Amino acid sequence: MGQANLVRIGQPFVTNQGSFTLTSGVLSQEPIKGSASISMVNAGLEGFVRAAAIDLPRNIRVNVVSPPWVTETLLARGMDPSIGLPADKVAQACLASVEGTMMGQVLDPRKIAAT
Repeated sequence: MGQANLVRIGQPFVTNQGSFTLTSGVLSQEPIKGSASISMVNAGLEGFVRAAAIDLPRNIRVNVVSPPWVTETLLARGMDPSIGLPADKVAQACLASVEGTMMGQVLDPRKIAAT
């Protein structure tokens, strides 16, 4: 609920036409064994963003970036980095959310990185 509360409580502190960019994860759409709880949380957050975008006042935008594993995190955990996406590619999706005009969108950094 932390990210949802950020949007709910933070609205008065965001300028007109400002934005919130939240983070979920690929497990919302691509679950793996043992991921039921985090998949549920990620999917719930994505649903929240779609619905909150309809309700936010003053043209405030909200989007969510849904990355796969981040390469640098995998390396730090001693895991195979080949399944990850570099942090700078994830950051590009965040930047697209902040600087763009989209509202209520789930951004997949793998697709943004490919463009």
